[in-house]
Amino acid sequence: MRADLERILIPRERIAARVRELAQAIARTYAGSEEDGITLVTILSGSLIFLADLIRELPIRMKLGLVTVSSYRGATTQAGEARLRDALNVDVTGRHVLLIDDILDTGGTLRLVRDELARHAPKSVRTCVLLRKPSKAPVDVQAEFVGFDIEDQFVVGYGLDYNDHYRNLPDIGILRRELYA
Repeated sequence: MRADLERILIPRERIAARVRELAQAIARTYAGSEEDGITLVTILSGSLIFLADLIRELPIRMKLGLVTVSSYRGATTQAGEARLRDALNVDVTGRHVLLIDDILDTGGTLRLVRDELARHAPKSVRTCVLLRKPSKAPVDVQAEFVGFDIEDQFVVGYGLDYNDHYRNLPDIGILRRELYA
């Protein structure tokens, strides 16, 4: 699989260090919420590995919620219209919610899930993304916690996929263009 990469963009060691830093920032932000904790809502499947590493670093009480959204279908690198596939599986009413996603690109997925969360009257909603593409991210979709800003390139690994492959790569790499063009 590594031969399918043009290059490693973010090595696993940098990812691990940044996840620890994000966890510290999140813990500081929610410092007054220890008694009730927070609810982390993750968007499957791309953010699963990020979520697993992040929650192991978070020293706060939490509940987990999952939601499935589809926007990339099959062998495509362009996001389609985001659609909620599986409804929210946890009650967020009156709770602090931290929405977790792998990448902020066009903003369609995060916008959809934030709107869905708002219908359930949470106390607050913040967003944490592993990656953000500033050149494409819309101004109306913000992430309070960002792992890395990257250029507009197609990346795989650490949960991110192409046609359901490459999620298990421990690094984030740029997929060779001839494999998807």
